[in-house]
Amino acid sequence: MLFLTTLTPLLFPRAGIGIAAGITFVLRLIPFGIKSILKDNKLIADLAAWIPMGAILILGVYVMAEIDYSSTTTALPYLIAAVVTVVVHLWRKNIALSLLLGTATCVVLANWVF
Repeated sequence: MLFLTTLTPLLFPRAGIGIAAGITFVLRLIPFGIKSILKDNKLIADLAAWIPMGAILILGVYVMAEIDYSSTTTALPYLIAAVVTVVVHLWRKNIALSLLLGTATCVVLANWVF
């Protein structure tokens, strides 16, 4: 009995961590198991095409909604950077370049110009 009482404080946290790790491992394996089943599914193909654009759109709306439009010194750097991002993306069709230039524009304008 004394052995169980000294072992119990060490056993429960380790058992909980082990169970959580096992569940996480199984949940991460599930997509690989069902990938072959859903390979030719039209819905999955449509979601793969639209989710990245939708996520960026939602992020953009969220960021634009959080801008303080009451002051031009606060709002103008963000709005100019958004315009730069859109123009560069329409011009070069390169998301990495447009995000980099838009972010750099925002940082430079917000910190050194306005």
